[in-house]
Amino acid sequence: MDGAEGLLHSDEVDGDDHAPYFAVLVGFWGTFVVCQSPEPLVELIPDLERAHVEPLDGARWPDPWRGWRVWGELPDGAWDALATTGSVLAAEIYDSDGARLTAISRTSGRWTTYLNLDGVLSHLVLARAPFDANGEELTGNALDEHNAAHRSEVAQVRQRLLETTPMGLVAAQRASAWAHESGLTPAEVDELHVVLDGTEVFVEELFSRLLVSLGVDGS
Repeated sequence: MDGAEGLLHSDEVDGDDHAPYFAVLVGFWGTFVVCQSPEPLVELIPDLERAHVEPLDGARWPDPWRGWRVWGELPDGAWDALATTGSVLAAEIYDSDGARLTAISRTSGRWTTYLNLDGVLSHLVLARAPFDANGEELTGNALDEHNAAHRSEVAQVRQRLLETTPMGLVAAQRASAWAHESGLTPAEVDELHVVLDGTEVFVEELFSRLLVSLGVDGS
């Protein structure tokens, strides 16, 4: 799989026979699920609506692995259901800006990390509109204080995530262990570290690179 080929979604707009063709890339909200089972995801998670699930194309899955795109959030109980299949890797994607990555194996259980952390933070800590209580636009020192308060809040949430979530080299080591426990042949830990700490405009591309580095996608 080259980049996120088959993973990115585009809306096609074609005005009329004489108008130029436009491909508009839009952000994706939902979850990519890759699990160690050939069964359709809607059979593994009965509460999923079929209309909200489609296969992830463009990858070469080693049997019995398969990948799925879920539009929206997974229902309650989904993680427990997925865990019964064996190993699972899932990316909960925030408007294609960032993702919370969850890995499950029978040996190590469940753990999480983040892809494109700055993109995730942009959704966890929303910027407030630059207006005062009377609806007047902030300027000068008031605007500077407003922006500084937002940066401080982002920094606090970032620090909390870094303190409580495996990131960087630790996440790469966990990912390598997950792959070996899952019967896969991953790249070296240093390469996994580079991918996990990488950035992409569309986080789906980073997830795609990770699948290849973990040995889940044989492209």
